[in-house]
Amino acid sequence: MNRKHWRIPRRQAGGAIAALALVVAIAGSAQAARPDGDHRLQPKSPWSDPTYTPTPGDWQPYVLAPSGHTVRPVSVSSADPRGGSIAGDPKAALGGKPTVSLVGTGPRTTSPLLTLDFGKEVGGEIQVHVLSASSPAPQLHVCFSESKAEEALTPAQNNGEAAYAPGCDTANIWNGYPGVAYTSDSDSHTLPLTGSTALPATVKDTQPRGGFRYATLFLDGPGTITLNDISLDYQAAPLQAHPADYKGWFLSSSNELNKLWYAGAYTVQSDTWMSNTAKSWPYTAGESDQSDAQVPHADASKEVIFDAAKRDRVVWQGDLAVEAPVTYLSTDDVSAVDNSLTSLAAQQLPDGYVPAESLVGQHNLDEERTYGEYVTWFVYNAYEHWLYTGDRSYLAANWSALTKAMNWLESVRAQDPQGLIAFGAVGSCGHYGYSDCGHETYVNALYVRNLREMAELATELGDSSQSAIYAARATTVANAINAQLWAPTVGAYRLSREIPNAYPQDANATAILTGVASPAQAAASLSYLRKNNWSTYGSLTVSPSTPNPSISPSYEPLPSGFEAEARLGSADTTRLSQLQGEQLLQTFWGYQLSQDPGSTYWEKVDTSGQPTIGQFTSLAHGWASAPTVALTNDVLGVTPTSSAYQTFDVVPHPGDVTWSQGVVPTPHGKISASWQSSRTGFTLRTTVPGHTTARLAVPTDGARVDVTLDGRLVWNGKPVGDTQATSQDGYIYVANVPAGNHTLRAVHTSTVPTALAMVANAAPSSTFAGGSTSVQTTISGIAQGHLAATVSAAVPAGWRVTPAQQTVTLTGEGSPSSRTATLTIGVPTSAKPGSYPVEVTAATHGGVTAHDTVTVTVEPPGYDFDSGTMGWQAGQNATGVAQVTSIANRPGTCVSGGCLQVSGAQVAAASERSAYVTPAQPIDMSRASALTLDFDCWGGVPGATGYQAVVTLTGSDGSTLTKTYPVSSDIWTTLSLDLSGWSGASAVSRIEVGFRAVGTTYSPWGGDFQLDNVTWS
Repeated sequence: MNRKHWRIPRRQAGGAIAALALVVAIAGSAQAARPDGDHRLQPKSPWSDPTYTPTPGDWQPYVLAPSGHTVRPVSVSSADPRGGSIAGDPKAALGGKPTVSLVGTGPRTTSPLLTLDFGKEVGGEIQVHVLSASSPAPQLHVCFSESKAEEALTPAQNNGEAAYAPGCDTANIWNGYPGVAYTSDSDSHTLPLTGSTALPATVKDTQPRGGFRYATLFLDGPGTITLNDISLDYQAAPLQAHPADYKGWFLSSSNELNKLWYAGAYTVQSDTWMSNTAKSWPYTAGESDQSDAQVPHADASKEVIFDAAKRDRVVWQGDLAVEAPVTYLSTDDVSAVDNSLTSLAAQQLPDGYVPAESLVGQHNLDEERTYGEYVTWFVYNAYEHWLYTGDRSYLAANWSALTKAMNWLESVRAQDPQGLIAFGAVGSCGHYGYSDCGHETYVNALYVRNLREMAELATELGDSSQSAIYAARATTVANAINAQLWAPTVGAYRLSREIPNAYPQDANATAILTGVASPAQAAASLSYLRKNNWSTYGSLTVSPSTPNPSISPSYEPLPSGFEAEARLGSADTTRLSQLQGEQLLQTFWGYQLSQDPGSTYWEKVDTSGQPTIGQFTSLAHGWASAPTVALTNDVLGVTPTSSAYQTFDVVPHPGDVTWSQGVVPTPHGKISASWQSSRTGFTLRTTVPGHTTARLAVPTDGARVDVTLDGRLVWNGKPVGDTQATSQDGYIYVANVPAGNHTLRAVHTSTVPTALAMVANAAPSSTFAGGSTSVQTTISGIAQGHLAATVSAAVPAGWRVTPAQQTVTLTGEGSPSSRTATLTIGVPTSAKPGSYPVEVTAATHGGVTAHDTVTVTVEPPGYDFDSGTMGWQAGQNATGVAQVTSIANRPGTCVSGGCLQVSGAQVAAASERSAYVTPAQPIDMSRASALTLDFDCWGGVPGATGYQAVVTLTGSDGSTLTKTYPVSSDIWTTLSLDLSGWSGASAVSRIEVGFRAVGTTYSPWGGDFQLDNVTWS
């Protein structure tokens, strides 16, 4: 079976570009020695030099893994004496003859803090060379954090953690989890300084800490410790003697994409540990941090791949779905994958259900039947293992477990007369980032893929009758999804039958990847996601315009990887969908690399661009490493189509990348591939290992081409001679290419057709009569030569567009590119409330056009929050705002329709938290006598004598009007602000509402409040 057939079905498309290829030979090999030292610190490192330009063959500078297992900090992040002192040079901690002394005068709350920066994510056991210590000596502790932002340094940070573990983030539940007070030190490590240790000596941590960038030394008790060297016994990837020596690699003309590939590989390496270093939760009160539990059923002498280095530090089915392919393509540490998969398979329950995670501690046991979705990942992981490794003995040993798992899934589906899976009746509604018990597109699409995988595996094992049953069932379920869950008027797949008006990222991306979606449905789904879900930091889980009780808008790496792969792998003759895939990679994953720890990928990202679970969030989470797989499989184009790469494809999806090269390790030897695109054609070079055959392809970009294989003409509009050349979806394929070195070259014999696409969004989408909104457009295109387009908008009579026309220039020259343009839409004061279509057009001088329509809503005076947040933003001490239709506190509902939920930060309860709006145009309230709003809030603060709301208006003249109101919690209260006599009423530029507790010093507290019906009359 051609794996590409169901992963990303070929799309029929017209018009596009082409390019001639100069061949880039692969220089260097995966076994080449990496220079000593950290590449991040070298002057010409891609990690430190923003002007770095990739050089063909020179991939080693991108590798983040160390060359050995001793790692040193690269700088002193901070040295704070606090209530003690720091004598000498803090840089002595980096090694050398100088010394530094930490002098404590009391408990840890006053201790000096010396924080070291390792420059990237690391993990293992800290080693400190101690020269001397006072008698009695204070306890020497070390704290760890993956980011500067989550170091507990102030009393309010991390729910009070600084009083117990200064400098730590939180790696354990439930102590210090967001919203839970931190009451004992469960995160710092105590170094074994006292007792029989003779000084000077190197003291070493007795427990590994997986996942940190910053290490903070502090003292507990009065006294002095003098030291001059700190290092780390790096214990990630412990059985890889030289972690930097990758077996597979990737390189391209894009410095940004290259970094994404290596950060993904390093994230998974950072999560690879010995199987006896897991975490067992929950800890008992006062129990110290530890990572010394054995993964059940795993070989203790071998590695496993945890979900993350910091936490949970257990093996998860869903995370392995990304981590295993990353491993196959980079380090080729197949033993770690084997051990991980085997340990999970051994946990299968008698009815066939497979728990999602290693059942290490009680916390994991409590979740034994939570995640029905993850049973589908169990099947997928076994199939991928067979596909990449060809290990038939592993397949045979696990076949019974696979069939039992499929029988369990089918038994759940059989409960539904309409033939779709829902996990409510079996109590397994948990998902990767939410809980939903409905008949979903997402889970059922995963099941369709499982059925097709099992059909292929059954054939491999000689069971043709069972293969036919699985294949027929896959067709039945796919048809049911399309009949029940496709929304043709929207052009997207629904979340579920129960929630039909939300169209999530995971549903639509997986429908494409699993082959459920037709080519037309796939194109429509991607268009829907691009227009409705793309936001500041990437693609949201669900559009903010489709609120629902199951999925809230956020950035989730797992489904974002699905979407990126769906875009990159599309057979798009214009390359524009591929370009969007690269843009998504650079936006979402590139943003993560711009933040701490700057080397690995995050577990979750909230709508404000922060880690979703605060200090508890893992910042080296394996399921976020999709770029490594997508760039090798889709951009470079190398994918297995049968077990162990006995047959494989090399089908590049270049987007705007001009060249790429890489090596893929296989059981039969290395596959080497390199390609280059130009204005006049495309050249692909491939080394096909012995005992394998390849199908090679070059894109035509819509132009007519002559294609040669090793200098022999194989295509000139039709197959030439006895060649096996075919044309499909803008590619020329040549099948059954045997072992050896081969060059496939396409030369254009006609020009590349010009193609144009556009996405337009109004921000904000609503305004008031007399106000305005901005229409932000992204124009993408491709042409043989220069490409320029004029952008304009058609608006209702009396409305204005500024500027009336705007010209954008794209790169052209045979490669796709994008530009943005912004039009301001002015709404007359006479406009009546309602929704108005605005058609935006981009047109080239040659008559090629692209269109999109935005809807601008003219609101009645005020903010009812029925259609969204309406431009309101989180203010001081608030972490976010969201439009909701129900609330957690009483009375449980909004006053009418929707309302605005304002989420408070973990700060002192008496500290004001606020939300505000700055209208696109100042609001004229001069004819109104008062501004009114409905207000509700949380309560229950220990010691509070009451609560207050604060309403502040700001005028364009700089004047303000403020009033403070006593309010009660858990009840809607109408507040009224008298506008009479205020000079700023004719042009109100800002409305802000705040909330605080009074009469209490309680801290921290993350209290929320809600707003509804902000009006003036």
